[in-house]
Amino acid sequence: MDAAALWIEMKNGDQQAFMEIYNSYYQALYSFGCRIHAHPQLVKDSIHEVFCEVWAGRQSLPTVQQPLSYLFTYLKRKILKEVKVSAITTGEVTAAEGIEQSYEEMIVRAEHDAEMQYKLHNFMRQLSVTQQAILRLKYYENLNYEQIAQQLQLQPRTVYNKLYEALKLMRKSLRVLVLLAPLNFF
Repeated sequence: MDAAALWIEMKNGDQQAFMEIYNSYYQALYSFGCRIHAHPQLVKDSIHEVFCEVWAGRQSLPTVQQPLSYLFTYLKRKILKEVKVSAITTGEVTAAEGIEQSYEEMIVRAEHDAEMQYKLHNFMRQLSVTQQAILRLKYYENLNYEQIAQQLQLQPRTVYNKLYEALKLMRKSLRVLVLLAPLNFF
C-alpha cells in the first residue's frame, strides 16, 4: 500500500496503518529532527508528541500525497516551538532573536542562499542517479555503508567508492566557486 493510501486509512481510524506510518517514518523523522536540534531526547519527545497529536486529531488532518513531507513540517514546527517555549521559560534569548538584521542584509542573504541552492542543484544534476541516491541515504537518512549497499543492492565497497567520487567532485566544484566568488563581488 502506498503512503497516501496508508494516510487515508490512518485518518479513518486504522491503527495498523498508523503503526506502519510510525514504523516507516520514525528513523527519517529522527534524522531530520537531529539536524534541526542537537538534543536527541528533545527530538524523540517531539516525534512522540507529533504522532500522538496526529492520532488524536486524525479525522481533521488534511489528505496528503506525501505524508513524510507533512510530518517533517509538523516536526520542525513542534521542535522550534519547544525551543522557543524553553527559551522563554528559562529567560534565554537565542542568537537569532538577539540580532536584528537590516533589510539590505536580509536581501543579500536571501540572494546568496538562492544562488547556493541553484549551484547545489546544478552540482547534483552532474552526479549519476546512484550517486544522488547514496548522498541522500548517507546524509539525509543517516544510513551506514552496509545499509545503503543493501537498499541499493550494491557492494559496500562500491557505495564507498561512489560516495568518495561524488564528494571529490563536490570539493572540486566548491573550490571553483570559492575562486570565482571575488569575481562576483564587483
